[in-house]
Amino acid sequence: MEEHLLSFEDIRPYHDEEVHEVLQRVCQKPSFFQLIRYLFPQMRQEEVVEGFSHIHSTRAFQALYIHSAIRSIVGSSTDGLSYSGIKELAKDRPHLFLSNHRDIILDSAFLNILLFEHGLETTQIAIGDNLMVSGLVTDLMKLNKSFIVHRSAPRHLMMAYSQRLSRYIRHLIGEQGASVWLAQRNGRTKDGRDQTAPALLKMLALSGSDDLATAFAELNIVPMAVSYEYEPCDGLKAEELVHQDLGLPYEKDDKLAIIQGIRAPKGRVHLAVGQPLALPPGSLPTNRNEACRVLAVRLDEAIDGLFRRWPTHYIAADLRDGSTRFEGHYSAAEKARFLTYLDTRIQGLKGDPDRLRHKLIDIYAGMIPA
Repeated sequence: MEEHLLSFEDIRPYHDEEVHEVLQRVCQKPSFFQLIRYLFPQMRQEEVVEGFSHIHSTRAFQALYIHSAIRSIVGSSTDGLSYSGIKELAKDRPHLFLSNHRDIILDSAFLNILLFEHGLETTQIAIGDNLMVSGLVTDLMKLNKSFIVHRSAPRHLMMAYSQRLSRYIRHLIGEQGASVWLAQRNGRTKDGRDQTAPALLKMLALSGSDDLATAFAELNIVPMAVSYEYEPCDGLKAEELVHQDLGLPYEKDDKLAIIQGIRAPKGRVHLAVGQPLALPPGSLPTNRNEACRVLAVRLDEAIDGLFRRWPTHYIAADLRDGSTRFEGHYSAAEKARFLTYLDTRIQGLKGDPDRLRHKLIDIYAGMIPA
């Protein structure tokens, strides 16, 4: 195994003793203040520089800046963030939040501001190396307790990278007592159907007890679902899906997806966390593949039960099916508003408008069976 894969140094977030120096480096980058002016025009550069000069820990950075920034996003781009299950979380043990994934930044960010507001430790956040689009973004992510998942590793090293990631997550939960947010699959849900990747569970099982149920139970897995009334990147997702259907190349712009996810209107948002999965010893099949398949089904059922279906989802399901089966879940005004939204959303997208419209409808109808 390559020597660097024995340590966590190149994937971990910044330690407290590194925070001050990194913040001073961030303040030297004009692109940081361009980003601040674009996303948070009310913040003044001099105040940020002065404030950063007094910060020496991740906790202080999150409390003084990240929390208010995310609350500002809630106030400017949503019609409210509701939640359930947060108050029931145990305060005396860490959790592995296995979550559906609809937005690059905000799924985990919304969880962390709610944990913070309820006196709980914020999580470390698993984030793909494809999102480290610049040194500035990497610094900001690692300041905010993000650790790197290598998705672009050489093929012959992929198993070694997976083993290290598995060890790191188990180290955080079992030894450091730190909670972790992890998406249920690589990348965001594009088609509106939240499904857990068995391969992700196989990665988690690469460390820990030989009994798979015990190995997973040690992680204290908590299912989580975020539900957006209007998905902030639905247009980009529809574009990508249309290109895939036609076998056409499509160049994803992760930076655009991050910015659009922050700024685009989202309507109402609900975040729900469930009960930790009960996994007594011997409760999963001994075959690793079958055990991960069974656990993936359990997680899918739990996340499906936590997912809040908004009127937009029911309207889309009726549009998809050409029915009025769910008309009791929405008003005529809500349907008219959604139809106008679809027409407006398609404008400016690349691709055939009819195909884009169908994909947008599918994205919203995805969590409602046909």
